[in-house]
Amino acid sequence: MDKRKELAEYYRTCAFPKPVEKKKRKRMNGYKDKPNRYCVECGTPYAERHEIFGGANRQNSIADRLQIDLCPACHRRWHEGTDEETIAWRENWRRKAQKAYEERLIDAGAKPSLARELFRRRYGFNVLEENE
Repeated sequence: MDKRKELAEYYRTCAFPKPVEKKKRKRMNGYKDKPNRYCVECGTPYAERHEIFGGANRQNSIADRLQIDLCPACHRRWHEGTDEETIAWRENWRRKAQKAYEERLIDAGAKPSLARELFRRRYGFNVLEENE
């Protein structure tokens, strides 16, 4: 028997078996179709997919398809830009993403107030004004 089979048999029969927990696999943005992706800001080809809500919400953004295509220069601007124009640009995309998320829920039968609350619970904040 090879070593792996011996270890598997040992852990299966020992008094304190090794836990069989598997690490949850993180979602990733693939590189498929990269030649056909264009930056939403400047139109440069070969743009890369970027999550609109990053950090702790990166996996939620991927799962909910709240992503945009950005070229490397615009991606740097997204993260490093501190001027008012860049801040307004980021907030505009975040508002659009939240609206898209809520519209999907409303189309599935949720009331607008419930859709807003579900977004708030999932992402931990609300970027839209209450009257939007």
